[in-house]
Amino acid sequence: MSKFKHPIQNLAAQKLHPLDREKLIDRLMRKFSPLIMLLFFVALIAHGQLVQNFPQLKSFQQNLAALNVQFALPRDFREIKTVHTADLDVDYAIELPNENFQVWFMAKNLQQQRAKLKVFEDASRAATNTPDSLYKPIATATAIALAGKNNYTVKALPPEALALFHASEGQSYLLNLYNMPITNRCKYGLLICLQKNGAGSVSMLFLSNDNGPDFYKNVNKACYSVRFN
Repeated sequence: MSKFKHPIQNLAAQKLHPLDREKLIDRLMRKFSPLIMLLFFVALIAHGQLVQNFPQLKSFQQNLAALNVQFALPRDFREIKTVHTADLDVDYAIELPNENFQVWFMAKNLQQQRAKLKVFEDASRAATNTPDSLYKPIATATAIALAGKNNYTVKALPPEALALFHASEGQSYLLNLYNMPITNRCKYGLLICLQKNGAGSVSMLFLSNDNGPDFYKNVNKACYSVRFN
């Protein structure tokens, strides 16, 4: 059986008069123009739906670009409303539909970290922290606000994990969450904080009522969506 060739490709095998060739090309273009226009409008509608469904995405990506951070929206997630309180200032939030699983992103440059730390500590104590270590007390204060002083476990991220994010330092906090409406009364949380020296930090808070294998499978779906350049 002969291989199928596109009509335009078949022109190369035909011996036509130049005028006949031009007429044939014109006829084919008129034939396929409606399909081309249809594909164009489908792409346009898809772009419009992306802007409508993810209205905060562009602004969040611009903020990350100032920190020299890349972000790619993980597959199957959708944008949700962010949370802004004295203890939590979330820049972007997404959820995995029907999975009761959310991810909150918080990104701060060094100046913003300094200002944020002063919310939790007095100015004299905040001044004793070096710029590239500010993320630690901020992350700890966030963990305490969500879970209390004795309801979380903190670990330093190993070098191989930092390399994946191109980060200089990082910590993870496993949280037994307070029963709060702000977190949709989720029971468990995982806070991952990444610091890039000279730039700032990005934190990801994963929320769920499940802390089993499915929870960490969903974490893996979303955690590699951010990376320092």
